[in-house]
Amino acid sequence: MAMVTVRLSDELRARIDNLAERSGRPKSYFVRELILRGIEEFEEDLRDLEAIREYLAAGGRDQKRISMKELSVELELDKLESRNHSSSSQTTKKATSVRSAKNAKSVGRTSPTRKSS
Repeated sequence: MAMVTVRLSDELRARIDNLAERSGRPKSYFVRELILRGIEEFEEDLRDLEAIREYLAAGGRDQKRISMKELSVELELDKLESRNHSSSSQTTKKATSVRSAKNAKSVGRTSPTRKSS
């Protein structure tokens, strides 16, 4: 494993020391985690920048634009949504009929009343 030397302000060093003391973990754990999280964030920023560059190289604002409705139709999300809607309404109908059957069985039964204190 490689070793790296980094200059930190007294304030930043004190904060890392505080984290280590309160958590019982070594300072190196926090330094590694901070570096890892920072690298992941910078890599994501770089991917976003590269996507923007590709978009601009492909014509940028001159590219064809479509509405969300058109995109939904193109990706057949509208069909998926209507299938989900119909299956959820069938589930609701089944649940309602089950509740109705249970209620019909319990007609005539009285539930115990609670005494008020």
